[in-house]
Amino acid sequence: MKPDPDVAAVAERMRRGRSRTSGSNGRGVSFACGQRIHSGGGRGGAWRVLSGSVRLDREEPTGEQSFAGLAVKGDIIGAESLLFDRYSFSATALAECVLAPWPETRSAAAAESLSRTLAKAEQRAAEVIALRCGQAAERVRRLVLMLAHASEDAGAAQGDLQVVLPSRQDMAEITALTLETVSRMVSQLRQAGMLAPQRFGRHRSHRRFSVRSPADEAC
Repeated sequence: MKPDPDVAAVAERMRRGRSRTSGSNGRGVSFACGQRIHSGGGRGGAWRVLSGSVRLDREEPTGEQSFAGLAVKGDIIGAESLLFDRYSFSATALAECVLAPWPETRSAAAAESLSRTLAKAEQRAAEVIALRCGQAAERVRRLVLMLAHASEDAGAAQGDLQVVLPSRQDMAEITALTLETVSRMVSQLRQAGMLAPQRFGRHRSHRRFSVRSPADEAC
């Protein structure tokens, strides 16, 4: 599965400085939930996640895709292409997301940006490992809070968090749990009051929730 040709063309124009308006906010390129951003082995540049979340997968010798990483707001994906001229992983939008070509500039500030990016990548890798360790309830809770904090609006009131959950299958593969276990843990979080489904008219969303983060939240 390849990126939408029109999206890829817009991204290339942005990289060359010919276009500054694209996607939903004039700053980047929008990808719909489930849309492939790039494929492993393909050519292209790196991206910064401006909003939403992205799943990274590696291709196994059998040809199957297996979960390799998670990127949220502020993270960089595809940086390895700057060194190896090819992507090591496939990237797919877990929820609607907006990406911008990275690095943004070639000025001296880019070096400082690179240092911050590398430090953040190391931290994110540790967080992703934690999503696959420990009790099932804690794994799902960590994933929910990671995605909720990543989508937090800087202008929102403190504690007012919202999240668009990935599919239950994606959540199961990210947390190394079964589909049934993830569904049960999400139900438990709803019953405990941590997740409150958002309403659209008379209907409740199955993926969009308000999140009530406990005061003693642990990292």
